[in-house]
Amino acid sequence: MCGIAGAVALTGDARPDQDRVRRLSELIAHRGPDGQGLWIAPSGRAVLAHRRLAIIDLAAGQQPMVDSSQQVAVVFNGEVYNYVELRDELQREGHEFRTHSDTEVLLASYLARGTAFVDRLRGMFAVAVWDDEKGRLVLGRDRVGKKPLFFSLEDDCLYFASTLESLRATAPRRWRVSAQAIDEYLATGYILAPRTAYEDAWKLEAGTLLTVAPDGTRTTHRYWSADAPVQPFQGTYESAVDRVHEVLTEAVRIRLRSDVPLGVFLSGGLDSSLVTAIARREYGLHLNTFSVGFSVSEHDESSAARAVAGHLGTDHHTFEADANLLELLPEAVRHFGEPVADSAAFPLWALARHTRDYVTVALSGDGGDEGFGGYDWYGTAMRLRRSTRMAGGRVLAPMRRSVAAALQSGLANAALPNRIGRALDAMGDGDPARQYGALRTQFAERERRRLVDGITAPVALDRMAEAFERAGGDAMRRMRCTDISTYLADCLMPKVDVATMAHALEARAPLLDHALLELALTLPASYLTDARGGKRILRDILGRYLPESLVNRPKHGFTVPLDAWFRTEARDRAVGLGHSEPLAAMGLIDMSEVARLTREHLDMRRNHGDRLFALLVLEEWARSQ
Repeated sequence: MCGIAGAVALTGDARPDQDRVRRLSELIAHRGPDGQGLWIAPSGRAVLAHRRLAIIDLAAGQQPMVDSSQQVAVVFNGEVYNYVELRDELQREGHEFRTHSDTEVLLASYLARGTAFVDRLRGMFAVAVWDDEKGRLVLGRDRVGKKPLFFSLEDDCLYFASTLESLRATAPRRWRVSAQAIDEYLATGYILAPRTAYEDAWKLEAGTLLTVAPDGTRTTHRYWSADAPVQPFQGTYESAVDRVHEVLTEAVRIRLRSDVPLGVFLSGGLDSSLVTAIARREYGLHLNTFSVGFSVSEHDESSAARAVAGHLGTDHHTFEADANLLELLPEAVRHFGEPVADSAAFPLWALARHTRDYVTVALSGDGGDEGFGGYDWYGTAMRLRRSTRMAGGRVLAPMRRSVAAALQSGLANAALPNRIGRALDAMGDGDPARQYGALRTQFAERERRRLVDGITAPVALDRMAEAFERAGGDAMRRMRCTDISTYLADCLMPKVDVATMAHALEARAPLLDHALLELALTLPASYLTDARGGKRILRDILGRYLPESLVNRPKHGFTVPLDAWFRTEARDRAVGLGHSEPLAAMGLIDMSEVARLTREHLDMRRNHGDRLFALLVLEEWARSQ
């Protein structure tokens, strides 16, 4: 787990700016406080830099790591969890190793397999390989986007880094803000790869390789996608439970490999409780667990976390959070480098800072909702589809209101009522792909036309609908595939990476092991949901470890009480949005519309907590430009 940076010349005459690469390395030092390295290719066409957070082979895992010919070098951010098995396999093929690090296994895999080396990796990674003899650069990112990688083109060179802000801060020219990206951000709360908030930089998409040939030609190859065709699971429900348990146990076991102290984020919810239970059995005594609590009771799960920890016998630590978390906004936005409106980043940020006092690695429960159908909106989307069919594909306004009221009753997610209204607006054409895309937006197209000047097309909604259409199988599988390729890759994974790596803490997610995800995506909807809600299989596995009272609890999610905060402790921040100078200076936002949203929320006419937070993040990002 580290930070990487580098540059390569795209033409024979160009040479990368070595000083800029050194500055890039300095700006990502927080990601790797345990060591640094710089390598210049013999040809002078490439410069690679690395900042190390030492986890595996503390004495001999330094990077950049170069092969014996001094022609091929690698820098790598992340972990290859199956490095022991891959190392044994490569040794049987005759490869000799100098270290016990997963980095050398990755380098040897490239030498043995070429660009197909990523196919065998089981882990999280952003990797750069420079082959000086071939004049070739290979950039790769893990399957679901756990580790970030950004790049830009300057003066016939390609520069890359683990953070967007480091690239922007060292750029020789001022970057241009992308109006389309800002619209996409307001639609979804994040910016979908490969786009960034700037016209001048891009994200490498999850599950993708970018290859730069000797003549500077760039090609991308998607080596993994959640929507790839699969054979449906053929076994009984009971056999599916056993198989998921087996694969998840292996995913947890290999993520316990560490030469430094390790713990688990335990919220008290189903996913983190299951990861903790398996980790406790595999790890043994003195497993540390960590949670965060809120003063607003409907958002607080700390008592449940303590109960789970007590039953499992972990050494548990709780951190209390309040509205002062919003004071973290400037620092967090700077680390993200672009606006990301996931308010859970802030309690996670505080939790990571607290956790780092005890351990260097923390397992999490991320991925259970996407893999096993746990989100509230999956059930909502299914009910919307049934309503559409009953109405013959067209829903009139009175019916939309009655359907919305029925769907909103009892929802745990406060943002869902607004999103349901947007999905109902998309019901007229009976297109389930666009309905689901509308359900996953925070500002509908007509709302963004009032808020943002010059918007001409619903690009974010179109991209989500396209992802839904590409995924085969039943509606539940299509929704999960859509979220894995968009929301998970471009919102949740950046949130976890930024919040943890800001404190040099490595987060590992067993439920996002690609072998487990691939298995989950073969399961029928009936294996995922029942009268208790989603994640039926995970609940039944957790029942093997915990009593029913700790298993069948209502879903809370790791959410922040934004609606209450903006009306109480953070009221001044909400009021200030209506006359925000940074937002007005962008020249894109209709400030009267911002003021209207603020008034409606403070007068309790509508709940705009998630939207006001998105605007607050955008304001802070605009202030930093």
